[in-house]
Amino acid sequence: MKQRVHVSDHALLRYLERVGGFEIERLRKEISARLQPWSGIGYGAVVIDGHAYVIDNNPMKGAILVTVLPSGSAYRGILKARRGEA
Repeated sequence: MKQRVHVSDHALLRYLERVGGFEIERLRKEISARLQPWSGIGYGAVVIDGHAYVIDNNPMKGAILVTVLPSGSAYRGILKARRGEA
């Protein structure tokens, strides 16, 4: 049986952009604009429409969105662990 080809995140992004027709930079700007009111929170999460947008603080770049968690309460444990809480 042949091994499956692993698809890197970079390749997936380029596929979406070049084959799928997604405008990645436009999406990046839309997400950034949506989160702009919370740009000074340092690190933590902002819940918008049930999804948790997890933001980290980089001393050189400032606030960076690192992931978006699915809607629901399952993300609460992840955020507590991220802050070092039990």
